[in-house]
Amino acid sequence: MVEPESQGTIVQDLIVEEFMVPAGDHELRIFLRNKRRENAVLGRPERTLLFVHGATYPSSVTFDFVAGGYSWMDTLAETGFDCWLLDIRGYGRSDRPAEMEQAAEANGPIVHTDVAIADLGTVIEYILAKRGLEKLQLLGYSWGTLIAGAYTAKNNAKVERLALYGTSMLNSGASLIGNERPTTAYRYVDAQSIKARWEHGLNPQEIEDIIDPDWQQQWLDEAVASDPKSGEHNPPMLRAPTGVVDDKICRWSQGVFQYDPTEVRVPTLVIVGERDIETTADGALALYHKLINAPHRRYTIIGKATHSALLERRRDQLFRATQSFLEEEF
Repeated sequence: MVEPESQGTIVQDLIVEEFMVPAGDHELRIFLRNKRRENAVLGRPERTLLFVHGATYPSSVTFDFVAGGYSWMDTLAETGFDCWLLDIRGYGRSDRPAEMEQAAEANGPIVHTDVAIADLGTVIEYILAKRGLEKLQLLGYSWGTLIAGAYTAKNNAKVERLALYGTSMLNSGASLIGNERPTTAYRYVDAQSIKARWEHGLNPQEIEDIIDPDWQQQWLDEAVASDPKSGEHNPPMLRAPTGVVDDKICRWSQGVFQYDPTEVRVPTLVIVGERDIETTADGALALYHKLINAPHRRYTIIGKATHSALLERRRDQLFRATQSFLEEEF
């Protein structure tokens, strides 16, 4: 049996606070979680970090997924970071738009990237006010890299550093979340389809080497259960808004980028798994080369890791590389 390459510390006694932040429209609320050590020094931009999730699964079950006794959020909180995560509307523990209480076919795509950027902006203003800050650090994953990147490009003064994990400009190639323009408000995703997407392109030996099966099953269960209505189906299924798929087909694949990387003027990390076929290493490098006005930029590739590196055996390599960038003096 292949053992996980975990070198983190089992974390206990972290302060955990959770908030529902008004989104400012339609009475929707955005879920926000904070983790920190009791003796963490608050109000420091360089030690305040916000995680932003991808297109299908919320932050609350990705960045704070506990395997081997700790999550990515835990590891950074334990080192003194004031860590925050949010679930965009329609995901995880945030409120669902009214369209998600109707049949999927009753409405067209919802929660496009521009809406997600607005939710991120609302949460950032909340955190800055609560901590008395002018800026903080952002870490985006997958779709979250476009959300965080686009926000930063227009709000450099509010971002200390930017970390983009699993990113590209997403302007070409097929997508494992859909290749045709969606006509429904949301899509259904079950554990088997999530597993197939995760393992796509890997042979059995590579799957064994990269993915811990116990961690995988635990995460599949938690990811699907993040939708409070998942149990209404057999097998259980979560609902994911289709706005991001609509953006991919109608905008990014047509060369209409979500943001201009030359407008990012803060230190930026681009980090990617070697076996990521959704946001490839080549795509990440292409984005890196566009970040010409970042005062410091770094490109890091994690060997033997997929788009889901944060859940895999070598996840600590991702965690350490990101922490190093966030803490290093340039």
